[in-house]
Amino acid sequence: MTTPPAIPVTVIGGYLGAGKTTCVNDLLAAEHGLRLAVLVNDFGAVNVDAGLIAEHGGDTMALTNGCVCCAIADDLGAALQAQVARQPPPDRIVIEASGVADPARVMRLAGNWPGCRPAGTAVLADAATIRERARDKFVGGLVVQQMQAADLLVLNKLDLLTKEESGPLRAWVRAQAETADIVETRFARIDPARLFGVGGAEPTAPPRKAEEKEDPGHGLASVVWRPAGPVDPAAFRRLLANRPEIHRAKGAVATDAGLQRIDWSGGRLGLSEASPGPARVVLVGPFDAAAGQALLRALDACA
Repeated sequence: MTTPPAIPVTVIGGYLGAGKTTCVNDLLAAEHGLRLAVLVNDFGAVNVDAGLIAEHGGDTMALTNGCVCCAIADDLGAALQAQVARQPPPDRIVIEASGVADPARVMRLAGNWPGCRPAGTAVLADAATIRERARDKFVGGLVVQQMQAADLLVLNKLDLLTKEESGPLRAWVRAQAETADIVETRFARIDPARLFGVGGAEPTAPPRKAEEKEDPGHGLASVVWRPAGPVDPAAFRRLLANRPEIHRAKGAVATDAGLQRIDWSGGRLGLSEASPGPARVVLVGPFDAAAGQALLRALDACA
């Protein structure tokens, strides 16, 4: 019996707000002719065009173009095994790593999983905030570590910088990711041929054991806000702008205009129409218990 070829695995990493989920959305919709299995942590954040969805059940979404999108839940190994066992198997597996994960560690597990092989790591960096995050006493080491793991470093949102700012940033990014192929982009759009044409070398570090856990540290915590009523977008925006400790906020809130998906990173708040669901926002930053409770009380004043 012939052993089927190993499935190439691509990991997409980068700090919170860099544009990973936007990149994944584009990959699922692009006309690349590949049957992709995309594994994500936050299944609800993947905003796929309803016209592409052939079947939606549980933690798996099958698309009309042959791609599938699956939630990782708490077990990446189980998600990988489900794709290896799929008939027919996908042409490629793409993993969107958590914003506080080390992409190299994710690849050590996924690229060595039976039936899989490593095929490159892409790391997105928000040009407007990456240097600030790299200096952060809590997460700076992680941010640099993510960049150093890149086969492809995707410098996103460079259009938000002036010419005087972009030159030094390019030089700094090159110094952090000396061996990476660097591509500049807007709206996290990456040519699939460019994404899938990098990396592929076997990892030099020992394979990661399946039971090894991600380091949950880096001084970060999350709080979940469930607003009791409609939210004033202007007041919400002002609160976020005056809270530099909030690194990321994602979710949905009810407003006078209906349920709105919110996406806050790098000092920018995105609002767009949300699918029906609960009003809930997850905020990430270096909060201790007392600071988290104080933040929730301040947020309640916006509703």
